[in-house]
Order: sequence, then C-alpha cells, then structure tokens
Amino acid sequence: MWRRRILATTILMVLILWPRVGFSSSKEVFDIPRFTEAPVIDGVLDNPVWEREALKIENFHQLSPKEMGDPSEKTVAYVGYDEKNLYVAFRCYDSNPKKIRASVTNRDSCIEDDWVIIFLDTFNEKRRAFGFLLNPLGIQMDCLRIEEGGNENMDFSWDTVYFSDGKIDEEGYVVEMAVPFKSIRFPDREDKVWGVTLGRNIPRKGEILLWPDFTREISGLITQSGEIRIRGDVEKGKNFEIMPVFTSLKTKDSKVDPEAGLNLKWGVSSDLTLDVTVNPDYSHIEADAPRIEANQRFALYYAEKRPFFLEGMEIFKFPQVNLVYTRRIIDPLVGGKATGKVGRFTYGLLTAYDLNPTESLWEVSDNGGKQDDNALFNIFRMKADVGPGSYLGFCLTDKKINGSFNRVAGVDGQLKWKNNFFFSFQAIGSKTKYDDREANVVPALSAEASYFSKYWGAGVSWQSMHPDFEASAGFVNRVNFRSFVGYSFLNFYPEKEFMNQIRLSFNAGQMYEYFGNTLSDQWVGGNVHLRFTEFNQLNIKYRNSMERYEGIDFHKNAINLNVDFSLIGWLPFGAYFQTGDSIYYDPDDPYLGYKNTYEIYFTFKLSKRLQYSLNFTKQTFWKERGGEQVYDINVVRNRLTYQISKTLSLRGILDYDHYDKAVYGSFLVSWVLRPGTVFFFGVDNNLLRNEFGNYSQDDYSVFVKFSYWWRI
Repeated sequence: MWRRRILATTILMVLILWPRVGFSSSKEVFDIPRFTEAPVIDGVLDNPVWEREALKIENFHQLSPKEMGDPSEKTVAYVGYDEKNLYVAFRCYDSNPKKIRASVTNRDSCIEDDWVIIFLDTFNEKRRAFGFLLNPLGIQMDCLRIEEGGNENMDFSWDTVYFSDGKIDEEGYVVEMAVPFKSIRFPDREDKVWGVTLGRNIPRKGEILLWPDFTREISGLITQSGEIRIRGDVEKGKNFEIMPVFTSLKTKDSKVDPEAGLNLKWGVSSDLTLDVTVNPDYSHIEADAPRIEANQRFALYYAEKRPFFLEGMEIFKFPQVNLVYTRRIIDPLVGGKATGKVGRFTYGLLTAYDLNPTESLWEVSDNGGKQDDNALFNIFRMKADVGPGSYLGFCLTDKKINGSFNRVAGVDGQLKWKNNFFFSFQAIGSKTKYDDREANVVPALSAEASYFSKYWGAGVSWQSMHPDFEASAGFVNRVNFRSFVGYSFLNFYPEKEFMNQIRLSFNAGQMYEYFGNTLSDQWVGGNVHLRFTEFNQLNIKYRNSMERYEGIDFHKNAINLNVDFSLIGWLPFGAYFQTGDSIYYDPDDPYLGYKNTYEIYFTFKLSKRLQYSLNFTKQTFWKERGGEQVYDINVVRNRLTYQISKTLSLRGILDYDHYDKAVYGSFLVSWVLRPGTVFFFGVDNNLLRNEFGNYSQDDYSVFVKFSYWWRI
C-alpha cells in the first residue's frame, strides 16, 4: 500500500516539475497608455489626461438580470498608468441621481450601495485576482477573488493601500482611483499582461454590468477576464515597510499594561514579500459575535481577523481538508512569513512562536488552553500552475511543544479543462508524538469530480479520515470515516427584472466508520434556490438523514429557509429558520428531540452616516415535538455606528448571551487613515448574572492602540 502511495506521490511531483501546458488566449490584449502627467484623485473628471490619453472602455453589458443584455444606464471607464500607479476612473451615468445609494462608512462596509469594481489578475493565472470596489463617494472595499475547482470566493479580509475619491452630480457619479504598484504583486517582466474585469452595481434595479462580456456557460468570472498590457518599467514593489505598534490595556484585575510591537515588511521583488512581526498586538478590535455553542457535537469554525495572518493566506487554502487554521496560534511572541510567486510556482512559509497554544479546537474561541509550554509552528505551502485555472500543490505543517510534535504532509490539486470539468484531490499523512508515545503515519484522502455549466451540473466526491489523523495547525473537527457524496443541480433563467435564476438541486451521501462497514451517517436532500437579483435570494432546503451517535441510529428530518434581501436601500435584512429532528448529544443518555432555530439580522440606515444593526438568534430544544422543553437560548448583538468622516467613526456594541447569562458592552473610537495607520480607543465591559438573578461586573478593559505604516 505504501509503495503505491509513494509511487503516486512521485508521479504528482513529476507533474509539478514538468513544463506547464501551453495556453494562448484568443482575446484581444489592450495596451494601457502611459500618462504624461498624474491626474489628481478628487472624484472630478476635469483633468484632460483622462480623455486625451487613457484607454476608454464603454461596451458594458449586463450580467443580470439578462445575461449580455443592454444596460439601462451608460458607464464609461478610463484606464492609464505611470511609473508609480495604475489609474482607473468611472463615469457612471444615472437617469435619477437622487436614487443613487451612497453611505459614508468604514472601509469594507458599503456592499449594499451603488458601486464600481475592478479585478486585476496580475499573474494572469485565471484563478485569483485583486479586487478594488468603490461606492459613489469613494469609500473603499478591497478583496481577493479566488476561483478554484468550480468554487468562487470573495475574501474581504485582504487590505492594501490605494487612493480614491468620488462625487455624485446631476449626471450620475464619478469615481477615481490610483492603485500603487507597490500595493500589489505581479511578475517582474518588461511587458506585463494582466487579466482585468470591470463592473458596476445598480442595486435599486437589481442590475450588474460587466466588461468584458460574461457567460454562465463557462464557470468562473476571472476565467473570462479581458487582458491588458503594461509596457516598460514601473515600481516593482521593492519597498521596505515599517509599522510600529503601541498598545495599552487596563483590566479589572490588572494594572495598565503598555506594550510596543513592530511589524516589518520587505518587498524583495514585485512577486516576493517577507513579513516579520515582533510582540504583535493580536487583540480583536471587534470581538467574535456570540454564537450558540450548546449541544454541539463538533467544534465550530471561527474566522481569522488578525492582519498578519490574513495577508497572503489564499496560498494556504485547500480543496477539502483544511490543514492551516491560524486561530490555533493564540498568542505569538514572534512570527515570520514569506509569500510570493516565481514563474508558475506560488509558495508560502509561515512560522510563529506561540506563548499560549491550544490543543483543542473547542478552546480556540476561549483564547487558548492556558498551557504551561510554548509551541513552535512551521508551515510550508507550494502550488504549481499546470494550466489556466489548474494547479498541483504540496503542504507541510509542523507543531512542536516540549518534545511532542504533530507533522502533516500532503499533496493536492485542482484541475480544470474545457472550462466546465473539474477534478480536485488531497493525499495527506499525519504523524504525532505525545510525550513518550509516538504513532505511525496515518492517512487522510479525498477526491472530487464535477461538471458545471449554465443550465446543469453534477459531481461526486469521496473522502476518508483515519481515526488517529490529527492536524494540530489546521481545522479537522471529525475523523474516523469514509464518505461518498453525489450531487446535481438544474438552473432556469427567467431573466426578469426581479427574478434572475431558479436552481433545483439534489444531494445524497453515506458515511461509514473508517474500519469495517458500520454506517455512521446517511442522507438525502433537496434545495430550491431563488435568486431575485445578485444580492436578493431565497433558499429552501429539506434533508432526510440518519446519524449514528454512541452506537444508536437516529433518523431525522429537517427543513430550513434562508433569505437575504437588500432592495430596500435603507433596510437590508436577512433571516434564517430551521425546524426538525435533532439529537441531544449526551454521551451517557442521548436521545432524539426536536429543535427550532431562528435568526434575523438587519441594518437600519438612519442616515448616510448613522447605522444600527441587529442580529438575533434563538434556539429551542424539546425532548419531542410538542413535549418537554430542554433549553431555550437567545443570543443578541446590537451594533450602532456613526461615521463622522471617512476616517473617523464611533461604534457601540451590546451583546446578550442567554446561555452563559452574560452581557457584553463595547464602545470604540476609530481613526483609520489607511490600512496600518490607525488609532483606536475602546472600553469593554462584561457582566455575568449570578444565582440570585442579578448582573454584576465580571471584567472590564480600557485599551488604546496606535500604529503607523511607513513605506520606504
């Protein structure tokens, strides 16, 4: 068996090292003009350089409601560059400018507004692109778009420095931006050919416009990007960045604790970046939103929010088994990271020395397991392009604690051909030593094949996890199984103004214990998905299943409904409801009960600067439908923000967790000039309810954070 695995691994590595399959695009490549003078970024198209020298793009067409349909409003984009920046401007005409949606908000908080966007696939690899989104007032959002294996993901945690402004006028609105070449990565070549996609959102009409034309017959947006060419030398990202950080924290049981930290970034080249952080501040400016954790069989996933770990983390993504979960690095004293791309090889190396490691995923949300020993994490990742939209990869993770260790190594890949067929796989081995006990290498394997087209698609997947498999640097919350899954879907496109798509889907699967033929899970389900517009959707699911727990087979039926709605500009909202059979996970006395889960969330935009958000979750469990109630849990988050200016804001949060009998309050003053140059002053207060029903202060904190980002 191991010989076959070694042979398979050898073949995969040969494929990685083999010359890449050639690819030539039939699309026209547009040369971007070099500006003779830099335009002022003020949201006013009064500099003649835009009309005189820029590449002018006018032929936008609809993505929705009608694919490749004529837009209801005209859009013109202008693109140019000089040695330091790429310049982009949009003139967005509007027949009713008073109905344009534009809020003054923090960065990354204007997705419900009118906006324009540009995606830059700077390596022209047809898999990932930098995204720059602006609302009509020039409020910024930035993101990474990742398209791999038929999946599409927008990661808004990525931040960089660029400059923008926008203004609404009697013809519509204008936005201008300057993206420094130092802020993005790209191949160090004389002629740089990048993929580019331009877009515009008109939310009150449910209309998305794109250039170039897009068809759902081909899976992926980045795959269908246009191509631009930048000739000659530009600033290649060779820069040195210094970010000193000062923090001070006062809690109920401690004195004022001032600390200094330092972040260093060296752009060795336009496609290689080194990051070092010493005594970093890893406090969350906004705490994790409260979640219902009662009666959970498996640990919950919490998103990463810390800047050092977020940058370049798209490199560390995997098809199925998540081998890198940086929330397990709780309190690092020092960390380092190298990320980049040379030719067709993308690579990342991450190391961190953690003063408060956790051995359990259940402890991640509690900031660690309070271990006496420290941990050293080392993670290496490499991916090689083997064609447009395809890659083969390798990963090695190593976690050491006082002589004990966990090491995981594996190969993976995602292959795409003829625009619609996908195949992904992972083959991983894990070896663990704890004190004097050292286990053998154990495997985790997975594979998935799928077909996606405009009107239908289908796929099958297989996965197995050895009972002793462990990934101490990743997120693996279930082992000891072999699973088989099949799915299919059918799409209809009415192409009406407020009914874009109807999707009917079906899935079924079985899961067995790793050894033997004991069936541990079995399910069949259906789904109806109504997409009224791109951002207004309704989803209804039904699932019939069997789950084996503590040697007992529990048969369950459940239905859930999820809706997101933003057609009302001042009140975007959503709701979730699930009802059905559910297991009470008591190892000594489990039983099949009945559970309802409700969630509602909305943002009430009281003005362009003042917003109130509410997220309410309720879960009720009965021993049987209509029988004795076991628990009734309510979790509430209230959030009020006032944006004084584009850089200065006030925020208040009030959380209530019925299960823990806790109240959490937070007030924050934020000044964010740009990513990395920030000042925060905050006060947090935690209250717990005692046995007499009264709330008393459990803890409080007053904190200050200041950092400044220098580019040399």
